[in-house]
Amino acid sequence: MKKALALLIPWVCLFFGVGSPAWADETAAELDQLKQEVNRLLKRIEELEKKQADTEEKAAETQKKVAEVEEKAERGEKKALKDRVHLSGEARFRVMSSWFDTSAGFYGGHGPGDALPDTDQEWHDETSFPVRVRLNLWAEVVPDIVDFYGRLTMNKRWGSWDPSIGSSSNPFDKPNSFESSIGHDLTLRAEQAYATFKIPSIRSTWYVGRLPGLDGPPSRQAGSLFPRLFIDSEIDGTLLKWEAPATGLDEQELPWTRTRLWGGGSPEAPAGGPADAGPPKEFPSRKASEAKAKEKSGVLVGYLKYDEKKESLPDDADAFLAQGVLKIGKSTSIIADGLYMDDWHMPYGSTVKASGQGKPDLVTTYTLTGVYVDTQLLGFQVYGAYYHSHFRIPAHTWSTSKASGSFEGADFPGHIWYLGFNTGDLLGAKHQFTAEYAQGSDAWINPFNYRGYRRKGTVLSAADNAYYEGATVVGFYPFNAGVWDIYYDYFFRSNVRFRLGFMYFDYDKHTEHPNEAGFSILGSSKYETLYWPYGEFNLSF
Repeated sequence: MKKALALLIPWVCLFFGVGSPAWADETAAELDQLKQEVNRLLKRIEELEKKQADTEEKAAETQKKVAEVEEKAERGEKKALKDRVHLSGEARFRVMSSWFDTSAGFYGGHGPGDALPDTDQEWHDETSFPVRVRLNLWAEVVPDIVDFYGRLTMNKRWGSWDPSIGSSSNPFDKPNSFESSIGHDLTLRAEQAYATFKIPSIRSTWYVGRLPGLDGPPSRQAGSLFPRLFIDSEIDGTLLKWEAPATGLDEQELPWTRTRLWGGGSPEAPAGGPADAGPPKEFPSRKASEAKAKEKSGVLVGYLKYDEKKESLPDDADAFLAQGVLKIGKSTSIIADGLYMDDWHMPYGSTVKASGQGKPDLVTTYTLTGVYVDTQLLGFQVYGAYYHSHFRIPAHTWSTSKASGSFEGADFPGHIWYLGFNTGDLLGAKHQFTAEYAQGSDAWINPFNYRGYRRKGTVLSAADNAYYEGATVVGFYPFNAGVWDIYYDYFFRSNVRFRLGFMYFDYDKHTEHPNEAGFSILGSSKYETLYWPYGEFNLSF
């Protein structure tokens, strides 16, 4: 195309200009000018073609780079997703010996001839090896907004397997469920499976699912919400937690929280050194106090499903709760709790009938209120609580294969008080000593505190209820006991702990109600006193 254009222009000029020398000279000059213009245009065309080629090459390179960036972004997204899923676990290995005894007549009786038990009883478990394994999951579904938490737990006692234990959260739906979590079963139990949704506009977090109801203050395991004396069990439902904005109270330390027996002038100072020495890299004895320091004042309200009856006539047992937290500085927490449950069905009520209702169990309402206080004193973490419970056993008749009778109805208020301390970091980074005591009244009961050795809501082991003659385990079985819980912890590493401990339970004989005719309708502990020394090896991974 360029060659044809270069030849065509001179021939046209020659055709029109033949025959005149002057005109020929002018034509030659114009022809040279045209040739120059043509060459300039041709050069421009070449430059444009070269630029086009360069552009196409750059476009190809850009496309290649975009593909590489997309590939890297995809890999980064996969990596980010992996980073948002966190797995962890805990394993507890325990060895213990146990002693139990019950004096004659502890369960009650009409007189010397029918008192139960009829003679003093003693039992001894030489050694047992309970094992507990927990697997934890935390997934950041939408970073900083939506999270999911899960925990699977298995309890196993070496050399023992009891197939009658179930995985239900209801502590009263198996014949020996009053011993739940002592270590018989191999079933993986879902202790937690809940989601949280942060709502920054109202400083709130919404919880839904199987909620974190275990290992709260004073131990304060990660994610816990409630004092252990209030709730220490699996719970299902939904909660809304509101955190208060910062106030002057957050910076106001109480006078006694700044005084220590030794180890510096403030709780922040490392034990055994000056206040400005700075803490070591690992200080596991401070774990609970550091968790307390992060707590915020606020309010929590919730709705729990305690017992769902599905498509049946009895109503579900629903619970409504509220909790208020007041923080004073980093060292002091005051927690007030309240809970109301409607249509609570008496555990194992299959041998009785509620008067006028024709139902196979007794139905009552239940209330629980109390306060928990946690502070620092002379470097010790000191805590205490008082809770009050109330339920009513309605008027009813009953019958068994041996006898029948009636109960005219009565209210049963109860209470428990609790006091404890630990040495915090006074003994150094790796050592801590703890002592606790609690005392429950005759009718104190908490159906939301029934898991494990440290339960303080129901009896550890239930005796047959002699009030309903011929019946097995049936009744409310309050925690009418005093209990000592003493242990020493040695932290080999922040995630490896050794514990030596001792627990002692002393149950009271139930006070007889005027129309109970010798035996308490509440149900008695099988053992009057029980105690065990133990050693424990705990791993976190």
